[in-house]
Amino acid sequence: DGPSARAIGGSVLDVTAAVGAARPSDWSRKALLARAEFGPFDLLADIAHADYIEGFSARAVDACRHWVSLTDAADDVATSRYLRYIEAIGLQELGRHAEAGEAAAALLASLGDAWEPVWRAKALAMVAQSSVRLGEHGRAMAAMAEADSLVRTVAPGSYGHLSASMAVALALRAVNLLEQADELLSQIGDGTNPTMTMLVAQERALLSAHWGTTLWLIGHAEEAGRHFAAAAGYARRMQRLAEAVGNDSMAARGEVIEAYATVHLGQEALAEVRARAAASRFTARPELLETHLLKLVLGRAEARAGDASAAHEHLSSMVADADAAGREMWAAAGMATLADVEGERQSRHLGMDLWRSVARAALARTWSEREGRFAALRDQNRLRQLTAETDRIGEAMLQDPLTGLGNRRRLDLALADREPESAVFIDVDDFKAVNDVFSHAVGDEVLRGVADVLRSASREGDVVVRYGGDEFLILPQGGPEAALAVADRVHGAMKERRWAHIAPGLVITTSIGVGRTSATHGAMGAADDALIAAKRAGRDRVVHDPTLQRLADT
Repeated sequence: DGPSARAIGGSVLDVTAAVGAARPSDWSRKALLARAEFGPFDLLADIAHADYIEGFSARAVDACRHWVSLTDAADDVATSRYLRYIEAIGLQELGRHAEAGEAAAALLASLGDAWEPVWRAKALAMVAQSSVRLGEHGRAMAAMAEADSLVRTVAPGSYGHLSASMAVALALRAVNLLEQADELLSQIGDGTNPTMTMLVAQERALLSAHWGTTLWLIGHAEEAGRHFAAAAGYARRMQRLAEAVGNDSMAARGEVIEAYATVHLGQEALAEVRARAAASRFTARPELLETHLLKLVLGRAEARAGDASAAHEHLSSMVADADAAGREMWAAAGMATLADVEGERQSRHLGMDLWRSVARAALARTWSEREGRFAALRDQNRLRQLTAETDRIGEAMLQDPLTGLGNRRRLDLALADREPESAVFIDVDDFKAVNDVFSHAVGDEVLRGVADVLRSASREGDVVVRYGGDEFLILPQGGPEAALAVADRVHGAMKERRWAHIAPGLVITTSIGVGRTSATHGAMGAADDALIAAKRAGRDRVVHDPTLQRLADT
């Protein structure tokens, strides 16, 4: 069962030993080197994810809960996030939807205020899935709309885009927004990674099987057939990719999906042969959708062979598994197949016909709710777009169009919130000569370059504005020490910057004044006086308000 099984319930040392055993040849040499999207303990997430993929969801959840204490202690943020996400999806597969929602909420909370579109999209997709299962559809649609909008900000072709798109597609499938889920899956990746492409093919095959089964249950047989044919096609692609990467278990699961689709395409004998051949090559865990499909195929096969007891055993256990996982549609498919088998074995029964009628009506009603859910998702997206556009317009009103820094309106807002403790004025020396000698176009490029320097020298929370013409202002957070530090950074960066790339022979210097609030002066007035002193002293220097000199000398 691999190192993860040995580590469950052990100490941190047990876990570390398990990881070392899992990759003995290169652990000490490579495993502690962090990569862009993966942390130094990424192998732990690999092990937990492999357990989840193989249907050992309970073991994956236990592993994630156990190992996250190690990755948190090691400050391996990336692996901690993966472990929390795998915990959530594992709980979802086990039908523990409230716990899954709590795990997803914990992942969201761990992101804080950081802009993490991939992780936010994945966590929100899990919130949406768990909310659907718990009947909280308003919350589900709000989370899904936000997740969908976040995915669109991630660069296509990246692992993050693939991962987030898969998560959102599964959430869309949970509310029967199958067209949207299929469209999202169709946009994933470029096919250069066979394992990832295999997983996408698997999801598209299962999505098409879900689609076809739902239509079959509500009596749209012809339309269902098209989706079963698509499911068979994606399943064959999944098998080819699984064989290419040497994953016989996934190849067998692809064969089961194809066999299930083949049953509904009218070739039950062929489907039985394919399903029985595949059954011995993967672990038919009750959490796996492919296990549901296998039991559906074998149940029909046993009924056709006259073994009603075996058929009933396959189908009733399938219904129980689907119910436990919260897969209502698949539970209904198992019941419908069981009804077909019982109807073939016995004379038609009024109670069974009544059950069919009620079940079909309930599923048809759920299917018809897709339009309302699609409209809700569309409205959420429109509201989000409108809010973003309003924010953009509002931000533009506070922004200097030439430099992208704040303008005087932005400064007024900052001054309305607080009286600054200190201020830094920056003025470009002899800027009129730059315009006269080199042209106004060069002058504009210089101002944009100064703005770049100010942005890089300032810290988050500092207010940076173009005060007017060639004069700029910084209101730093952190008091006088922060003002002195940012002034020195700006002056140094301006001297180091190569201005000649804008125009040959161009040299730019700045005069900088730093001031603080006192009994006689406001911070901006003191900084303006210091700037005038810098100009009079010969330019290209930083001058401090006299009350700051002792602090500067220190």
